[in-house]
Amino acid sequence: MYNSPSIRKKYYFAASYETILTFVQSVNKQIMLDLKERSHKKVFALIRAQGEVSGAMLAKQTEMQPSSLVYILRHLKEKSLIRISGYGSSTERGGKRPVLWQVNPDYGNILGLEVMRHSIRAVMVNLAGDILMKAEKEFTPGRTEKTISRILTTISEVISETCNLPGKLLYISLAVPGIVDPVTHRIIYSFGLKLENFDLKTYVMDRFNISTGVINDANAGALGEQWFNTGEKFVNNILYIMYNPLAGGMGLGVVLNRKLYTGSNGIAGEIFSRVPSLKQIIEEKINEIPAEDILMPVNRPVSEIQISDLYSYSRKGCKLSMAVLAGLSKQVAKEISKITGLFDPERITLGGDLSICENLCCDEIMVALKGLLENHYPFKIKIPRVDYAKTKIFSAATGATALYLSDELTL
Repeated sequence: MYNSPSIRKKYYFAASYETILTFVQSVNKQIMLDLKERSHKKVFALIRAQGEVSGAMLAKQTEMQPSSLVYILRHLKEKSLIRISGYGSSTERGGKRPVLWQVNPDYGNILGLEVMRHSIRAVMVNLAGDILMKAEKEFTPGRTEKTISRILTTISEVISETCNLPGKLLYISLAVPGIVDPVTHRIIYSFGLKLENFDLKTYVMDRFNISTGVINDANAGALGEQWFNTGEKFVNNILYIMYNPLAGGMGLGVVLNRKLYTGSNGIAGEIFSRVPSLKQIIEEKINEIPAEDILMPVNRPVSEIQISDLYSYSRKGCKLSMAVLAGLSKQVAKEISKITGLFDPERITLGGDLSICENLCCDEIMVALKGLLENHYPFKIKIPRVDYAKTKIFSAATGATALYLSDELTL
């Protein structure tokens, strides 16, 4: 019936996407297309970002040939990475209801940890990106043996606490401060953890016999912004910024053209000037504010005051808290203005402790950034959107889990 090329062509494009899927599977089971892994990841990431989506919508978003997309969906389904979640609504003209695809959450889980100088934050997510567990454990780095022992103990505790979750543990990913080789995952240098040229990955793999990765904390946050995007479209260029309130350092993760950029030695993003620590900003501002306008107790050591404390008291009207957060925001905006001309990002995400303040810091930074950029550029420039990480203080730990999706997911 469909021997004529013209009739065959007419039938092909008049059919629904799901009809094409059935047609290709039944008529040409041996189809082999030269598809790169990146194409598979793109489709997988779009399904993951949207929760569930029809093949027709994926075809529109990816602009792929229907036959190519059918092959990818079939391949992902055969690997149990995706599954049919249900059926959508028919069009106004009626017809077959579209099949909806979703990532298979039961495929397995990924453990992400952010190792810091004062604590370890842990997140367990399933392959679909659902957060199953969040926890923060006390941690103080010391000599190498003590540091590694505490990291391994924390991983063991989290695995034990989540042993009843459905799905096997696929991967352990650690986000650490410092320089990490993007290929070998070896820690080149971490001042905060007092580690140099250290293979933490092997220690974890030997202990738990589970595939493991190590990544810079800011890079983890940026990677998470790419893979945990909840919109239909991916943002091409993202800057993810962290601030260390203890040391005053800032970290930068860079996504360019939808790909994490680490540079040839893993040091991309290490471009910030040293900014004041939170302690320095508080000590500077405390003498400028009348005592009656300071609601936050300052009889404890200034070094113990956290950004969360400042945010909480700023909402109660504490002028000192407001002044410190405003001062911090101006410092962050100053650094962002330097790198905007270099990367010209669409979006800047504030992660880690900066995200605690949500839109308060975002708004302060936007005002300061607008003024700085208008002074730098004599022409009208589009100000990048400044937003906070939706998983807030767990953004680096959550982002670390995306290392599995980016590096280890074999499609």
